[in-house]
Amino acid sequence: MTRAACSDSTYHATTRNIALFSLLCGLALAPEIAAANVLDNFGNAILGIFNNTFLRALAIVAVIGSGLMALSGRIQWMAFIVVMLAVVIIFGSAGIVDYIRDNSATVAVGVAPVFGHVV
Repeated sequence: MTRAACSDSTYHATTRNIALFSLLCGLALAPEIAAANVLDNFGNAILGIFNNTFLRALAIVAVIGSGLMALSGRIQWMAFIVVMLAVVIIFGSAGIVDYIRDNSATVAVGVAPVFGHVV
């Protein structure tokens, strides 16, 4: 398709789609992207960012500050709950996933019923 045969917006959209498709094909075929080691390193880097000392200190200050404000009545309880849930999710995510993974293995094995035999 020549540029004279179509409008500018169609030409730019087609060019953008071809460039995006070429980029995605190149990324899919790259051996570095396909390796699981790269994804493991990326995941560890993200966890390292979320669990570093500075963010931990910042979360402690946020918990203390929102706790004192909640006790003195200067913050809405919903904001206090959001701060607490954010801290739990960010810093406890690895523990939550490990807990779910470990307990899903026991379900697959088939544990004994808790209440025994009911007549």
